[in-house]
Amino acid sequence: MKQNSTQQYQQRFAYWRTVVFLLPILGAFSFISCKDDNLLGLELQPDGQFDSIAVVDSFTVSAFTLLGERQRTDEAQSFLGKVNSPIFGSTESALILNFSMITGNTQVDFTGYSVESVTLHLRPNKVYGDPNESVPVEVFELNQQIYKDSSYYSDFAPSLKPVLIGSANLSSGKQISATDSITIEGEKEAYQFLIPLELAVGEFLKKGLEDSITQDIKSFQSYFYGLMLKVQDGYLPTGDGAIYSMALLTGESSIRVKVTNGTETEYINYPLTSLCARVNQFTHDYAGSLTESYLNNGSKNDDLIFVQGLSGTKAEVYFPGLYQFGVANNSAIAKATLEFQLADNQPATLGHSKQLYLLEIESDGSESLTLDYIYSKTRAGGRFDDDINGYTFDITRHVQRIVDEAQFGRDVNYGLRLHAQVPVLNGNDTAQNVIEGLDNIVLKLYHTDINN
Repeated sequence: MKQNSTQQYQQRFAYWRTVVFLLPILGAFSFISCKDDNLLGLELQPDGQFDSIAVVDSFTVSAFTLLGERQRTDEAQSFLGKVNSPIFGSTESALILNFSMITGNTQVDFTGYSVESVTLHLRPNKVYGDPNESVPVEVFELNQQIYKDSSYYSDFAPSLKPVLIGSANLSSGKQISATDSITIEGEKEAYQFLIPLELAVGEFLKKGLEDSITQDIKSFQSYFYGLMLKVQDGYLPTGDGAIYSMALLTGESSIRVKVTNGTETEYINYPLTSLCARVNQFTHDYAGSLTESYLNNGSKNDDLIFVQGLSGTKAEVYFPGLYQFGVANNSAIAKATLEFQLADNQPATLGHSKQLYLLEIESDGSESLTLDYIYSKTRAGGRFDDDINGYTFDITRHVQRIVDEAQFGRDVNYGLRLHAQVPVLNGNDTAQNVIEGLDNIVLKLYHTDINN
């Protein structure tokens, strides 16, 4: 009799797991969404199958901050500038670009023309930090070719020609609006930063046309490799500093060469287009900051954790009791939530994240998206919630997997990592987050023990 009862429980649990994990694949979420979305297990359980749901929220937590690894930064948002705070130290973003073949008057024979000016145009669309801060930016010519179809990372350091070819102080004076404009050569255009370049750059570009070296974009980008823009070495912001987000594919950003033969003036334009490589290089210096003191203390039980964008710090969270819970409880997890709250000393310089991301740690130390995010990124959560001043994640399927494997003596409870940015999901993100650790991180399980 006892054997038959055990078989019934096993059959019920097998049925539950099949429904939970196969329904999303079969496209049954339209049915699920019609019911209460609070408890995943309850909405799928046949009436009377299981006992009442038990709640556990007393798991011990280990939480600490880690240095971030390099991340892909090509074809994502483009940033330029430097900010500083006593919490995270300094963060700097450089910009590496190449350009497209000329547009405009391509029929003119520029033989006999001389270069009158060369200007790099960059259109910003937002400033993070203090828009009144004057950020000194320098321009260098690349000494190696970069490619649109190649992958580049946040630590990419291209070879540069040694001579400085341009500089400017970037300051917008206010938050940038899409309607802002500027008058250039008597014409009203969208707001842009104008950085004068050495005339020799224009002469080199014009020579490529005169000698028919640059007949198409491929030949042009192998003739003129492009530019790197970076904050002047040694610059320390007087206040918060500023990082500008650049809208480089709206048609305004380009190198414009003004040429004249004494009687006529022409413009040669080399635009930034979707055929150009755009790469960010990020640098962080935590010296003297609050973050540094936590990175160096070696503790895995920190009262604060630090999570930032631009390939900065991330946090690891581990609940050591989850495996033993799975061994002791053959459970159907109705719902599992993980909650983080911002700390009071959250810096205002770059603001907090609108969205954070949880990644599972694999046995080899690599990271992957949680099962919950793969099945439903909306349900998985992670968006900032004003009501709790923090973030809530649904990790029901993640916990169910740990519990299932524990029943067979396999420990797959390797922990989770909290990120401000995952390039494949949200490109680059500037936000900085100081989050309460230890007892303020709450894992709450709603479960039914099938054996009881």
